[in-house]
Amino acid sequence: MVTSPKEAAHRAPKKYVPVSRTAVTVTLATAAAGSVALLPTAAQADPNESVTDVKAQVDKLHDEAEKATEAYNDASTRLNDLQHKVDQLQARITAEQNSLTGARSSLGGLAAAQYENGGVDTTLQLMLMQSPDNYLQQATTLSRITDDKMATMRNAAEIQRQLNQDKVSASDELAQLAKTRALMAQQKADIESKEQAAKDLLNRLTAAQRLQYNRMVATNNVPASTIKNLPVPSDPRAAIAVQFAKAQLGKPYVWGAAGPNAYDCSGLTMAAWGKAGVSMEHGSRAQYAAFPKVAKSALQPGDLVLYYNDMHHVGIYVGNGTIIHAANPSSPIEYAPIDLMPAVGFVRP
Repeated sequence: MVTSPKEAAHRAPKKYVPVSRTAVTVTLATAAAGSVALLPTAAQADPNESVTDVKAQVDKLHDEAEKATEAYNDASTRLNDLQHKVDQLQARITAEQNSLTGARSSLGGLAAAQYENGGVDTTLQLMLMQSPDNYLQQATTLSRITDDKMATMRNAAEIQRQLNQDKVSASDELAQLAKTRALMAQQKADIESKEQAAKDLLNRLTAAQRLQYNRMVATNNVPASTIKNLPVPSDPRAAIAVQFAKAQLGKPYVWGAAGPNAYDCSGLTMAAWGKAGVSMEHGSRAQYAAFPKVAKSALQPGDLVLYYNDMHHVGIYVGNGTIIHAANPSSPIEYAPIDLMPAVGFVRP
């Protein structure tokens, strides 16, 4: 069979032509350049997006992250309570197990004494062979059982019942403990995701835009004259709490932190009042629930001010219509006007 030159060329294996690493890099770079034209990088600001828009988005992300933070703090408190409950149950189970072993040992000793005196009572044999509770139900109808043996068996049966109940309770609490840990992991991821998104938005701003952003944030500052004339708290404990809060000014906001180098909003108030000897939970809603309520018109330095309908933010009042609070990662701990955010509750630790 005769093969034409064209067919031969078609059937012949193709030769490998090496391509230089430089050529590949240039090709990929050209393709990437085409993509960049379609999608702005994180380092570039959208020319159609104003600094006002960026600030609104950043504020929203910080607010959502703080909601998740306070939910995380609440869950952390529940986790500690659950762990304490589980520890107590496990200690009780251990004690009950030891008591049950002792009760059975007493019954066994009674059986040994009877054996030496001529054989073991059949009622006692049955007791040692099955659970105390099951046997007790049968033994009460038998006339041969003595009062002493009945008391010993009742004690063993009661211990067994409590032991079984505590084991069920411990199992339930451990399951709840696992759910709470899973919830906290989800909340942690949510917080970190939102804070990273806020950071990325700010990183897109040019130097001039960042300066404009900082000026916009600074409009919320409290005048120096107001700060200079802040009143001295009349209550000695409140004075300690306020002084502590003032000493933290300029430190960073870090979610879940309660000092000494960084704080979130409820971590700051907890640490401030902790310095004054008042214990409170790390959570704005828990702090509101724990203390007497006061009217806004009756506020005194040291009182706590809760914000937003779900009370996910808290600051400490320092007088002259001013609070100190840990706002968000974009701002250090700072003074702020009390009405900067919607205040919905006031308490006095």
